[in-house]
Amino acid sequence: MGFLTQIILPYILLYKYWALFSVTFLASLAIPIPAGSILIATASFASQGYLDIYTIFIVALIANIVGDNFSYWLSRIYGRKILSRVGFLRKLIASKNFALVEKAIGRRPGFIVFISRFEVLSTLTINIICGLGRVSYKKFMFFEIVGSLANVIFYITVGYIFGDSWQAVNKLIGNFTIIFFIVVALILSIFWKKIIRKMNKRAESESD
Repeated sequence: MGFLTQIILPYILLYKYWALFSVTFLASLAIPIPAGSILIATASFASQGYLDIYTIFIVALIANIVGDNFSYWLSRIYGRKILSRVGFLRKLIASKNFALVEKAIGRRPGFIVFISRFEVLSTLTINIICGLGRVSYKKFMFFEIVGSLANVIFYITVGYIFGDSWQAVNKLIGNFTIIFFIVVALILSIFWKKIIRKMNKRAESESD
């Protein structure tokens, strides 16, 4: 069990749904809290009769959606002003490559928004990029809701089914998630120049 999870779980048992909402909201908004692990543990408590699984589903889903929306709009309205004050981030968001990534995500945000819901750091990153790039809010909202639904259903199902064994299953899921995103990062780093060239060609063809 992770250090943060150990700290948070007693508050879940004590304050129940209010604590769950707060943790899930903060994880979606800006703080890298292991929300998936917390949700699995909370659902395992429901399997033992401490909480209601349907209330957990509703609370976690609403918290995810509200947190992601706050993150998106804060980034869209204030993101560039705040990030431009940090040296290396100012250079990053002003770079041509970042602009190309923004445009690519803006054209087809569906898969990237959906899959990013399953890892807290990728969720925060994509929310910020979508906000900075002014991705269509309707598109972002649709795929965010679909991704959040899948995320919450997956984690509470795992926690509820495995009950007392949730820690072992959670560790397995965590290891798989880390490996998956490492592989994605490696693929991107290997083919990054090729991807950027392709994005450049597409941008040039659109400007003609």
